Amino acid sequence: MADEDLDLDNGQEETPKSSKKMMIIIIIGVVLLLIIGIGGGMFVGGFFDDKAETSQTADGGSDGDSDSGNAEESSEETADISYWPLEPAFVLNFEGKSKARFMQIGLEVATTDEKSYAAVKKHMPVIRNEIVLLLSGQKYEEMVTPEGKEQLRAELIETINIILKQHKAKKGIDNIYFTSFVMQ
Repeated sequence: MADEDLDLDNGQEETPKSSKKMMIIIIIGVVLLLIIGIGGGMFVGGFFDDKAETSQTADGGSDGDSDSGNAEESSEETADISYWPLEPAFVLNFEGKSKARFMQIGLEVATTDEKSYAAVKKHMPVIRNEIVLLLSGQKYEEMVTPEGKEQLRAELIETINIILKQHKAKKGIDNIYFTSFVMQ
């Protein structure tokens, strides 16, 4: 019987210690899971993005400049802008100093009017032809600079809008973007 008493006492002494340790581990685990869950929810939910936008809006609004009105207009316009790739990418040769040069350029048009893109799709052969002629007439030295690329982008927008206007489209494209630009 004395042995049984000892066993009971040993079991009773170990149970509170191990249950305390187990309870502490469980509490720490639950707290960590809550922190991870709340932090992840805030990150995915855009909580941190909203703070940045709010502080920018507050800064812009306190100045009283007309820039804050332009920022609101541009955010409304970008919400309505659609982008469409001109596929396949343009692969062609162009003027180089003494050796043949090749380029591959991926383009996407941006417009706020879906009818404009329908006109682009309808007149794609003419547009691609004019883009190829424009690109093949470029000089390597001009296209390697950021200014040259920006000038080329402006010429592409103008070229596409002229074609759309010639074909009685009511509105042209708003912008064009290089999605790839490789020269060799």
